[in-house]
Amino acid sequence: MTTLKGTVEPISKHYDHITRALRADEVRKNMRYAPEMLAAIKAARPEKVANKTSELMRERQGEILRRTILQQNKGPPAHILARMTPEQRQMDKVAGGVSEVGYVAQVKRKLGFKLRNPDAWKAEDGGGEDTES
Repeated sequence: MTTLKGTVEPISKHYDHITRALRADEVRKNMRYAPEMLAAIKAARPEKVANKTSELMRERQGEILRRTILQQNKGPPAHILARMTPEQRQMDKVAGGVSEVGYVAQVKRKLGFKLRNPDAWKAEDGGGEDTES
């Protein structure tokens, strides 16, 4: 009988530990948020939007961020990629960048992207400036 008790005891202790953890989870689930925490959560949301907006502006100015790298590395799903020609794959890769001028803008227009500033390419040729002499 001593071996049976020695075998059951660790299992029983583990079961008790799991039961206590589940009860603690239930108590935490039913707790109310503190008013200070709710205020912090509500204040954090506009701050997150402001941070994302400034991140996007920095990215548009040419800064390479984690978001930029992830966007450029992202490709189409495998089932679509398998049916793409090498030219289509190249165009998709080029269109992954954040630029909207030059060759990238040309490719994006061909793929049907909506560009933020469709006339930005004119600045490259000097067409965006007054050329009066």
